[in-house]
Amino acid sequence: MDLATAAADLLLGAACPGCGRPSRALCSACAAAVAARPAVVRTRPVEVAASGEHTGVLRLAIVAWKEEGRTSLLRPLAHLLAASVVEVIGDAPVVLVPVPTSRRSRLARGADVVDQLARGAAQLLRVVGTDVTVRQALRVARPTTDQSGLGARARARNLAGAFALRSGEHLAGRHVVVVDDIVTTGATLGEAVRALTAAGHRPRAAAVVAHRPRNG
Repeated sequence: MDLATAAADLLLGAACPGCGRPSRALCSACAAAVAARPAVVRTRPVEVAASGEHTGVLRLAIVAWKEEGRTSLLRPLAHLLAASVVEVIGDAPVVLVPVPTSRRSRLARGADVVDQLARGAAQLLRVVGTDVTVRQALRVARPTTDQSGLGARARARNLAGAFALRSGEHLAGRHVVVVDDIVTTGATLGEAVRALTAAGHRPRAAAVVAHRPRNG
């Protein structure tokens, strides 16, 4: 254990979300457990790539980052998202469009965490030479209820017509990739694809950090 990690643990109680060992983010063992393994996990409404399953250490890391404000986990999760983007788009010029976040969620979490995730992934992709931008092209067009506990059909009904293109957004000249942290039933990504397609900007693909197994 290095001195900085020990100090963080002593002063802040910093611990790896996967195993509880002292760490500012993921310990080396847990980081290895969530190494990027990007693959296409869904093909509708577009190809969706994920770098792991929303289980075990990766699920704990996402929860700690998203719900507990563990900002030190942003970079490793952005790395996983970047790997998913490469899986579906290669090195073509790309614009990442984060799924929009409701005002309620932004206030609860203190930030638009999916936008931060997309920008973190874009920064990493630029380092390896990818021509990438991030555009908050979508907005929440109407209120929705909490998705927790809803099945696939209920989620789809809840989100139908919930997103719309922001006024003045132009995405021509690049492959459009919708991004989010996880995909569960696909309802959120599906609504984002619908809204972009309706505005003349059908996405090439979608990319997420993790996917929830269909039996999970």
